[in-house]
Amino acid sequence: MNILVTSMIDLEKSSHNSRLHQFLKYLSENHSITVVSINDNWKEKYEINSEKYNDDFAEVYKKIQICHYTDKKISPIIQEVISSFHIEKSLAKLDLSSYNVHFNYNGLCGGYALAKALRKYSIPTIYDIADDLPAMIRSSPQIPRILRQLGGKYGDYMFQKNICIANKVTVTTNDLGVASHVPSAKQIILPNGVDTALFQPKNRGLIRQNLNLENSLVIGYVGVLREWVDFEPLFSAVSKLSFTIDLKILIVGGGSGYAATEELVRKYGLEKMATLTGTIPYSKVPEYISAMDICVIPFKTDQVSKNSLPLKLFEYMSCERPVISSKIDIVVKEMSDYVLCAENTDEYASAIRALSDDYEIRNHMGKKGQEFVAKHYTWDSISASLENILLEACK
Repeated sequence: MNILVTSMIDLEKSSHNSRLHQFLKYLSENHSITVVSINDNWKEKYEINSEKYNDDFAEVYKKIQICHYTDKKISPIIQEVISSFHIEKSLAKLDLSSYNVHFNYNGLCGGYALAKALRKYSIPTIYDIADDLPAMIRSSPQIPRILRQLGGKYGDYMFQKNICIANKVTVTTNDLGVASHVPSAKQIILPNGVDTALFQPKNRGLIRQNLNLENSLVIGYVGVLREWVDFEPLFSAVSKLSFTIDLKILIVGGGSGYAATEELVRKYGLEKMATLTGTIPYSKVPEYISAMDICVIPFKTDQVSKNSLPLKLFEYMSCERPVISSKIDIVVKEMSDYVLCAENTDEYASAIRALSDDYEIRNHMGKKGQEFVAKHYTWDSISASLENILLEACK
């Protein structure tokens, strides 16, 4: 297949643990891929060293042609909005008729404009919904507060236009499909997953030694630090428990919320207990997860997180770590046998205390979680399902 991809993320400037990166890694083995996206200069303002983080993804990039809506250094949001008006002109060098299928990843304006342009060539579009985009717009720090509600309404409008024009719509969870008003006849569940060959226990002792964590119970988080992460109840719980349990906090990742996270560490007096590493190479992430005794997903309990399916959940579980997660719907409904849930100080404290008391409980949870993701959530099997969806659309 010759696959044309539109994306709301800049492939080269985003960490390659994203859903799209994993799909393209698989598809680029046997298919020709062209990716059209925003030029995300916004990430350059923060502590995300994408070149460092993605150094082991270089060979995949060589197989993919990447185009941007513009090379100008303007807001990614503006790029996305105005792409509707000039997308065919900006892609004039591409022969649109040569493509077999269009994969619109989490797109709004640009994805819709290209889907519409491709209709004249009878090229089908598969629309992939990985997040509640209108809800993300309403809470995005990239958008002035006064414009967020208006932006959210416009997001709702474009969301529905993309769903309407698509031949099929893939969603990470059924709850997200319902929230997005995807017709059942179009909807296909295509969850997030994990590379189980990469994410497995490794070098636990070395990282703990290097970071002076050897004799403590380590509570850890891996991921970008953005507006949807809320460490406050976790830090409050750790502060209270620190008088009776030898705890350490390990936070791996950078992003726009890095400075705010440092400030929160100071607020709760956790400076001697907390280690913030900033961005690390993606290939090293399993080693840091393995160094943790308990992994956390401390998301805000809002519309964005409510219908999400975090990649880090499967990465933690694949490394055989017990997990405490905020109350994400699908986790509560389908994964309560493998994950503890918490959303306030007392619930975090109770979950941490229960796991800290017994190594065998932590080990049992970790083993069960690893078996669960290996059976149901590997990127190879999920990407193969996407390949079949794309092939079917081409018939």
